[in-house]
Amino acid sequence: MAEQSKKRSVADRNITYCLRCYKPQDNLPVHLARGCMKTSTPDERAEELQKAKVSNREWIRKGRTWDYDQLCEILPDRPSRLSMMKELLQRGFFIKNQPDDSELATTTSTTVIAPSTKDWQKILKVAKADFLQIYGNLQRGSKVSSAEKTLYRYYCEAILVFRHHQCPGALEGLTDAEWVNRRQHSGRVVIGISSHVTSTKQTATFALTNREEAWFQLYFQKIRPENIRPEKVSNSFFLSSTGEAVHSVSQDMDRLHEMYKLPVLRSRDVRKAIEATAQMLSADNQEAIRQYLTHSTGGAQQDRMQQPQFVVDTAVLLDSLAGFTSDDDPDTPGTSVECGPPSKDFSAFLARFPVSLGGQPPNKKQRVNEGFAEDRVFYDRWRSTQYAKREEYLLSQFTHRKPSAVKVAGLIAKEGWRANHPRPEDIERLWRPARRVTIETDETIIKNVSQQTWAGLAIKNFGPQQGLGVVATQPFSKGDIVCDYHGKVITAAAGRAMMQDMHNEPGYLFFFKSGSRDMCIDAQTFPCDCHPVTDTIGRRINHSSKGPNLKPLHCVLKVDGEDRHVILFRALQDITVDTQLKFDYGVSRKSFRGEGLDLEWLDE
Repeated sequence: MAEQSKKRSVADRNITYCLRCYKPQDNLPVHLARGCMKTSTPDERAEELQKAKVSNREWIRKGRTWDYDQLCEILPDRPSRLSMMKELLQRGFFIKNQPDDSELATTTSTTVIAPSTKDWQKILKVAKADFLQIYGNLQRGSKVSSAEKTLYRYYCEAILVFRHHQCPGALEGLTDAEWVNRRQHSGRVVIGISSHVTSTKQTATFALTNREEAWFQLYFQKIRPENIRPEKVSNSFFLSSTGEAVHSVSQDMDRLHEMYKLPVLRSRDVRKAIEATAQMLSADNQEAIRQYLTHSTGGAQQDRMQQPQFVVDTAVLLDSLAGFTSDDDPDTPGTSVECGPPSKDFSAFLARFPVSLGGQPPNKKQRVNEGFAEDRVFYDRWRSTQYAKREEYLLSQFTHRKPSAVKVAGLIAKEGWRANHPRPEDIERLWRPARRVTIETDETIIKNVSQQTWAGLAIKNFGPQQGLGVVATQPFSKGDIVCDYHGKVITAAAGRAMMQDMHNEPGYLFFFKSGSRDMCIDAQTFPCDCHPVTDTIGRRINHSSKGPNLKPLHCVLKVDGEDRHVILFRALQDITVDTQLKFDYGVSRKSFRGEGLDLEWLDE
């Protein structure tokens, strides 16, 4: 025992923090070689090790000791400063010149004040003008800074915390799928939040006004997509600027209050104050508010919270109890966004007349009617932007081999472009070998196929007639790989045998041909062996023979160390947020009957 204690104490003395992952390491050289710098050279790892040792020594000598006067300069607000001091002391820091215990006790006892309704409404009123200004700029397509986008997200979170009285944990659990499955009911928009992705019952439910829904939808369409990172898979509704799910709404609310120099409020205190104010109501109304504020995972209370009318009635009751007036009501006409005349810059022109591959530039009458100048300045810039997009698109269609002018001309004719496009000879001259890896070796695609972590998609219930489908929660460009049709690869004969058991209905079977072999992807067997708790999203994509926006593509990927036949879905056109994804089952339905199994178009 003594020998083990001695070894442990020696290891503790040798702990050094890695400056790459910010984690303490007992043996930093081994950690760097196996983890953070496994692809680096020994000299590079030795240099990093030296930096870490210097940093460790500097922290021991200087970083662990604070001066109370220094804290006063950093945190002028006394309650915040004393809270920080208490936190530092608990973490093992030293603080010189700190106040005595009696002063601390006095301060603590005088700062615990229950908030009133005016206190928690104040942040919504004070920050509203800035929020509406950003909202107007987003609508017009004007430039919005990253700080303004963050403020916009903070305010949306504040609406849920301080008007709809949701706890921060519920907001952190809100997903894009739950947002796209919101329901209109009695003039409100009802959203249910589940505590876990596999949960079938909501643990929190609230009812937004229609105006609030418009604010949140603009965040969903304009701000959230910019924060999505392909390498960071997250289906959370609220995303930080780094692409990660917001992990602390409470901290966001603290920052919002500090921006406007208001005292920091805790959501739990607000909810307690609401319950205290509700004591004047009838017993039934008190119980309704208690159920609305209390998150549960089952029982009669949960069943009641799944009734949209109950949620709407309770939300209206809470508004009256909290004292929201017509001036506070976001649905009141008088509170609509009035931010002065819109600035008619080129970004506003593009917002009104978006550039697309197949679009036509606005004529003079259209431009003037929308308040733009009669000259051709914006008109010419619009055409130049479209020309560049078309040039980029044509080049992207020939990634593996140099195209002939005849082949390029055929593609231009197929797109129906009569003017404002590059000459086929120009594309032939500009073509360069593809710099990006091919689909078959793309690590992101292989990872998404293996782990089923496709981002920007959500399963939505479209009602009893259409059933489940898939919508985009981020924009996709023409040619993007969106997801795969996931399932076990079996022979076509085995697939046809399964069809006979299903009374010749196709179900979730996808037949295709690989060389001379007839194959089938079985997504009917659910769940699949490799993802026992996941409803793979590709199998939920619905059919459209007239308006498909996806096209199947057959590839052979090396997944988990072995070659695997995969059907990927590629975007046929630009796809915007909230668009339902569809592909044409037509050819494959023939193959279900054993006809036309030579689906050569899959390999195009």
